[in-house]
Amino acid sequence: MRAALVLLVAFGASTAVAGRSPIRVWESTDDASITEGETTLDVDPDTAYAAATDYQRWSVIFPDIERVIVTKQQGDDARVTLIHRDGNRDNVHFHNTPQARMVWFEDTGGHAEVWAEIVFVPGDRDGTTRVRSRLFADVHGVASLVVGSTKVRMMREQRIASDLTHLHAYFMARAPGS
Repeated sequence: MRAALVLLVAFGASTAVAGRSPIRVWESTDDASITEGETTLDVDPDTAYAAATDYQRWSVIFPDIERVIVTKQQGDDARVTLIHRDGNRDNVHFHNTPQARMVWFEDTGGHAEVWAEIVFVPGDRDGTTRVRSRLFADVHGVASLVVGSTKVRMMREQRIASDLTHLHAYFMARAPGS
């Protein structure tokens, strides 16, 4: 569970930037185990999707990731180990859908079912991308006695907010004229 919760694209219900938040986070109306979020990037969707599927770049986009090890990659599927600055390791399975510019991944270890999807679609203005992220996390067994649903929801919110904030900051730093 830590992998996707640390990974994804999740932040405190919103993150303020210059007095207004470019990040929106909300609980899904479809499933109580899903938190959703979105932001707009100042880059075209193909460029944003290409960056998100370049797993080695994750250590630059997401500051809590120190190193990325791609253990297997075949087409749109990949097995990746993310090594975090605190020493934790997450083994993640990616199954992406390029036609939809969707990154989908699941944590393959732990005591929880965790998956996430990030979709990159054209924004309201030319040269922008609307990023929509969904994070599912459900704790099972003994772990559910220690980590309740309220705590899991809070962790999902924080992860979505954090990851979207990092994506937003990554592309702002690369915008023309910045």
